[in-house]
Amino acid sequence: MTGVPPRLLDSGRRRAKTWQAGALAALLVGARFADASRPLPFDVCGFKLLTGRPCPACGLTRALCYAVRGDFAQSLAYHPAGPFLALALFVWMLWSAAEAYRGQPIQEALRGRLGNALLAAGIALSLVVWVVRLTGASPTV
Repeated sequence: MTGVPPRLLDSGRRRAKTWQAGALAALLVGARFADASRPLPFDVCGFKLLTGRPCPACGLTRALCYAVRGDFAQSLAYHPAGPFLALALFVWMLWSAAEAYRGQPIQEALRGRLGNALLAAGIALSLVVWVVRLTGASPTV
């Protein structure tokens, strides 16, 4: 009985995985060294600019910056999804780097299901945080 040879990534997909891992690494390093209290030089949230109320993702950039520094209490104060986002980006970076290095996909089906589950959980958590903030039960960012 012969086994099925592993499916290899073509050079374009392998290069894309390398770029993806590099971009995620740059994002995480940038978040680590950015001024966490004001990581971007401009206000990103159009919803907050228009309405004066936070959107579901308000505070997530600052939460990510604090999470990659290991300041999880401050990260959670800005947005409860911050530490989870940092972990998800780190794992995604490692997974992409491993696929680029090996030249073949690693558990594609699992990666897809896991990615969808994490995305759904992040959206649900952000919506819950948003509702809590809008009701005034929690300070706005």
